[in-house]
Amino acid sequence: MKWSEGGAFMGIDTAFERLLEDFMRYVHIERQLSPNTGRSYDQTLRQYAAFCRDHQLRSIELASARRYLYALYDQELARATIAQKVSCLKQFGRFLTRDTDEPNPFDGLKAPKRQQGLPTFLVPTEYERFLDAFRSSDTLGNRNVALVELLYATGMRVSEIVHLDLRDLASDNSYVHVYGKGGKERIAPIGTFAKEALERYLPSRDPIAGHEQALFLSHSGRRLTTDAIRKIMKKGEQLVGKHVTPHALRHSFATDLLERGADLRAVQELLGHASLSTTGQYTHVTTERLRHVYQQAHPRA
Repeated sequence: MKWSEGGAFMGIDTAFERLLEDFMRYVHIERQLSPNTGRSYDQTLRQYAAFCRDHQLRSIELASARRYLYALYDQELARATIAQKVSCLKQFGRFLTRDTDEPNPFDGLKAPKRQQGLPTFLVPTEYERFLDAFRSSDTLGNRNVALVELLYATGMRVSEIVHLDLRDLASDNSYVHVYGKGGKERIAPIGTFAKEALERYLPSRDPIAGHEQALFLSHSGRRLTTDAIRKIMKKGEQLVGKHVTPHALRHSFATDLLERGADLRAVQELLGHASLSTTGQYTHVTTERLRHVYQQAHPRA
């Protein structure tokens, strides 16, 4: 499939730009992919087009895509990142050929196998130390404690918590409506500690909110971003001696539930996982911890 006319590469400015615009409309409306995934797809396809332009490759085909992926391997990108780019190219190929008899030009691409590392998480004593880094009586302290407690109490993704509005909270702050990947909605219960933290934060939020409806605000009254939340997390890392991301709190939430006997399918619902196998990664975490306890404590281990 060519994206050139008269032997001259058209690049991003003409034919490809039109294809990309149609594809992004397709993934958002028909495939209902999240905004984050859409931005990732847009970036990947622009990188691929620029690579083809720089190497005088004038066709959307398996050979040019493989050369692009080889270049990514040379940059030593993470396997997960390359796998996401392969998924994007295959989706793009399906879009290009959806109303034709032509095969998907990218069907032959192979995604690298992901490394099966255990997810980072905090045990309850580590979480308490981590939370101590944010405790203070001012507005930002109340906000940060409420933010961390809500992440840990619900297992929300950082992309989900930044999009929470006040109206998503129940009137008694006992649960929250979460809008997850693929536009899926779920109800997340809020535990006692997170509820109390929210009730300390909300009165101090109102004076800086103006007309902003976001639940968590910056000091200037704007909606917190995912990058801002990741920076907030860094404040507590020294107290626990490990790299703590919002996703680590999600891992901690799932691990603690499973260790205390929660049903795997219930945890799947709470996390908003589409597949039970995704939730199943946390059973490996709990098994590893049990093995460690056994080896440390049993006299004949």
